[in-house]
Amino acid sequence: MSTPGQVDVALPDGQHLWVPAGTAAGEILRRWNPKDAGKYLAATVDGRPTDLERPVDRPSKLAPLTFEDRAGRDIVQHSAAHLVAKALTEVVPGARPTHGPPTDEGFYYDFDVRPLTSEDLDRIRSSVRMSVEAREPFHRKDVSRAEAESMFASNPHKLRYLAAAKPGESVSVYYTGDRFVDLCRGPHVPDTGWLEGTYILGHSAVISETSPGTPTLQRVRGVAFPTRHQLDEYLKLRKEAEARDHRILGPRLGLFAFLEEIPGFPVWLPNGMIVVHELEQFAREGLQRDGYVEVRTPLMFPQTVFEESGHWEHYRENMFVSTIEGRTFGWKPMNCPGAMLIFRSRARSYRELPLRLAEFAPLHRLEASGTLHGLTRVRELVQDDAHLFVAEEDVVPEMRKLLEWVREAYAIFRLEYTYELSTRPTGSLGDEEGWERAESTLEMLLKESGVPYRVSPGEGAFYAPKIDIHVRDSLGRPWQTGTIQLDSQMPRRFRLEYQGADGQMHTPIVIHRTILGTWERFFGVFLEHCAGCLPPWLAPVQVRIFPVTEAQAAAAQGYAHELSREGLRTEVSDTSETLPKRIRSAEIERIPYMVVIGEKEVADGSVSVRTRGEKGARSRSRAEFAAHATERVRTRAFEP
Repeated sequence: MSTPGQVDVALPDGQHLWVPAGTAAGEILRRWNPKDAGKYLAATVDGRPTDLERPVDRPSKLAPLTFEDRAGRDIVQHSAAHLVAKALTEVVPGARPTHGPPTDEGFYYDFDVRPLTSEDLDRIRSSVRMSVEAREPFHRKDVSRAEAESMFASNPHKLRYLAAAKPGESVSVYYTGDRFVDLCRGPHVPDTGWLEGTYILGHSAVISETSPGTPTLQRVRGVAFPTRHQLDEYLKLRKEAEARDHRILGPRLGLFAFLEEIPGFPVWLPNGMIVVHELEQFAREGLQRDGYVEVRTPLMFPQTVFEESGHWEHYRENMFVSTIEGRTFGWKPMNCPGAMLIFRSRARSYRELPLRLAEFAPLHRLEASGTLHGLTRVRELVQDDAHLFVAEEDVVPEMRKLLEWVREAYAIFRLEYTYELSTRPTGSLGDEEGWERAESTLEMLLKESGVPYRVSPGEGAFYAPKIDIHVRDSLGRPWQTGTIQLDSQMPRRFRLEYQGADGQMHTPIVIHRTILGTWERFFGVFLEHCAGCLPPWLAPVQVRIFPVTEAQAAAAQGYAHELSREGLRTEVSDTSETLPKRIRSAEIERIPYMVVIGEKEVADGSVSVRTRGEKGARSRSRAEFAAHATERVRTRAFEP
């Protein structure tokens, strides 16, 4: 029962608590679940991440955040960035912090300061340790714009951020301990004791993208975990990860390159394009099986289209923009606006539904330079993307097919995966009832699938709740790849309609989906997962034939033609170097099959086969080897 001055708070398990208005979010969560309250580092109120100390003063939906949540991890990283900024300004008086966001790999903070030295970093690390031991609180304070301008009068970078803020937008600052204060929206962990596993990875000089014309900045990079044990586990994995780093393997194997002239825009090399084409073929087989049609829409649309979709309001800062004949165009970051326009381009009937439109087209996203990381965070990307226009009764069967497709696809790549249900964020489109209906449908399907999943409140797209696919590679590292979104908002914004069997006009529901995600991120993750040892069907060169001497070169070329006719990507090694050296080179290149032809093999029609990952060689007839290799490729076997 409510009493005057109390508010109704809905919890994740369906419970409701009536609490005095102004009760801190953390206190409510402790009352709700005292057993696990020690794991909670922040909370979400109506989908918006917030500090545990923030008061709840109206009826709300409240949920905890832990380090296992995506938003929770970001909060730990961003809090650690503030901790490092505090330490650096103590070590180097006069240093001016600029900004310090979380990234996929951890965090960074840029400073307007003299070049840093290794001695500086040692002193910064020592200061960080002292702050962690002291468990200094993070404390938020809301201030007026005039107060903020006075507080940061000596820091032109912060003044520039304040000037760029929307008129009337609230301004908040965060104190770390008693002395260090930073302009920040938050939220943060309760205190620095949550940052025991903070580790500084290094520093470098960078040119500011947000403050052009300013001096070179010093960037400090790091990663953070709530405990030292978690950090130690990360550092163990990091050594192995360095040996698998796709940024090194890719160029070495002739797959892709990164050029200084075009940061964030990967260059696919000939071997890499073979892999991309194989991935596309893999996806297209599923498209053909499930009745998709393929389309292609322009790389840019006028601002009005993105205003209609909602991207201009919610995603503008991540878009490349061009002006053509006085009109503003945005380079598309997603394919959905084009798919909506295709559906709207003519009258539609229920007989056409489900209408499944697939598109493999380059997308462009203006990612900050500090967040770029090989193929896993780029500015140009291609997805195995599709938009399914369905009637309400088709939602569940179509979603079931998609979840089954995910199961089959990830089994091929031997990737373990879990799901994340991301719910309505703050500032989303549409009404609460529509969101709740879509979220309930997705959760029902996830429970039915039997695949582990977690709920991330407030992490949905601005137009739809979604199921994100999270894989763990062979080192146990988590990565987000594909996504499935259930959208009833954007079709309304585009005024999409079809005539139903009842003769009335209806609005379709749209399922946005990628199975593997972007080729760039998926392949970067997979390359590290398999340490460059691609399955035979993906390997750019599947068979390399080695004539022992020039006398066997003609026989080797003849057999190569036979294998090529069977569909195997085959090449012949020249004989300018010794056989052991040539075989060693092939091993370094991760060639699945190495076939040796010497005098004996020419005489009896056999081949000596070295299979990647196995010791020694085996003698096989030519027909036997060809049948084995083609079968492994045809069935997309993981190992040779």
